[in-house]
Amino acid sequence: MVSIPKAVGFVSCGILLCLGVSNAAIAADGMKTAPPERQGGQAGVRGELDKLKGGNVIQGEVLRIDGEHYLVKTQNGKEVRVHVNEATEKTGPIAQGDRIEAEVNNQNHALSMTRMR
Repeated sequence: MVSIPKAVGFVSCGILLCLGVSNAAIAADGMKTAPPERQGGQAGVRGELDKLKGGNVIQGEVLRIDGEHYLVKTQNGKEVRVHVNEATEKTGPIAQGDRIEAEVNNQNHALSMTRMR
């Protein structure tokens, strides 16, 4: 025969185990995974999300313009290559020697570019 304290202990452990498993299942339902982020120049909604996320602000002097790529020397002396295309918001024409401020995403694509005076 099994003693009453052992039976009560066994039943209590079973109840606690069930409660713990149900809480873990509820927590797992609450955790949703985000879709993987796409890289590069997407158009449409994902491209607009890249604009909203923003990124870094680069300030410096335009050393060279080679097609869609601007070589900018930042204030700390570092040279950064920035990609500019028709999606980049510019406040006017930008030429070699101009001081600029550009908001770039993680791939150094300029979201906006402003000539500083």
